[in-house]
Amino acid sequence: MKHDAIPLYIKIRQYLKDQIDCGELKAGDQVPTEAELMTKFQVSRVTITTAIKHLVEEGLVYRIAGKGTFVNSGGETILPSKISVAHSFQKNIIGFIMHPGRDMYMTRLLLGIEEACRDEGYSLLFRSSLSQKDEIEAIKELVFAGVKGLIIYPQDGETYNEAILELKANQFPFVLVDRYLPGIMTNAVFSDNYDGGVLATEYLIGLGHRNIGVVSSSKSKTSSAEERFQGYLETVRNTSLPTYPYHWLTYIDDNAPFHDEIMAMEFIEEWLTEHRDITAIFAVHSLDAIYVSEVAEKLNIRVPEELSICTFDNPGISDLRNVYYTHIKQNLELMGNKAVELLIRSFHNPQINEQIKIAISLVEGKSTCSPFNKDVQDLSANVTIPI
Repeated sequence: MKHDAIPLYIKIRQYLKDQIDCGELKAGDQVPTEAELMTKFQVSRVTITTAIKHLVEEGLVYRIAGKGTFVNSGGETILPSKISVAHSFQKNIIGFIMHPGRDMYMTRLLLGIEEACRDEGYSLLFRSSLSQKDEIEAIKELVFAGVKGLIIYPQDGETYNEAILELKANQFPFVLVDRYLPGIMTNAVFSDNYDGGVLATEYLIGLGHRNIGVVSSSKSKTSSAEERFQGYLETVRNTSLPTYPYHWLTYIDDNAPFHDEIMAMEFIEEWLTEHRDITAIFAVHSLDAIYVSEVAEKLNIRVPEELSICTFDNPGISDLRNVYYTHIKQNLELMGNKAVELLIRSFHNPQINEQIKIAISLVEGKSTCSPFNKDVQDLSANVTIPI
């Protein structure tokens, strides 16, 4: 893919990275403020924020609310070796580490956690994290603050976060939400991601779609994305539909140090241009559904007439009457409630290793319909799908 120009945020990111590499900015030094960088490069605050965000995701810098952005030490940021369960019992405070709020997803999950904390007599202290390294810092901060236990929405990554593994090794009470770590037994509360992939794919097949693509831009060792894809794949295979690998655009970010929206949409554009036989797409993440919609508009592909889109989670787009995207709905409030209940049980029994699966449902929107392509065969005589 060709680029006419390097985006400004990438140039600014590279400038700051060069300053760190050459030693002009040393470990612990404060990075120039957003206002200073805006003046220097004559760009908007959004451009500066984007550049800084990518440096945070790469682990080169970290943010402290109200103080600024600082150069990371580059060394291992492992939790104190003397973490103990006794330390955690100083206060009735539960910590929650989450992604920065997007749409209503995190808000609903946070409300479910906060409601259960109030009912059980606990205060809630939460901290957002932008990357796995930032997640380590968040865990350290909340442990030092004396929280009794942690609820963690783990960051996507190619490896497991060592700080989470250390919490487990030290029997510090914590619960993962939204996903778990395959192969590592930890307390976790998450949606039935596999069933979500099945339900979305069954629905699209029931509409008459034969060539169903899947898009996932996440690189992660956590369970959610992989299980959604497996639900899609096994449903397609069980109904004897085509299983062409070129129908799967997955792990877009694999060769990049951070998620890049522009790059993701370029991949999707190239993929849709080459494979116009695809009449429906299951987007593993809600953001992927938005990317696909924007690319479809650019390519003059009508949604849903020429391309139906079903996504996991609601991107939050609707009119006065209905949601726009057909989507798999998660019961996030219940997920938050159950996470608090499980965490409190673990206070009394540190040996608990329980995984709670929350049921999902499908909500019909305007982004899906039966295929308008006359060459698509009616599946009703050959495939029976329970909806």
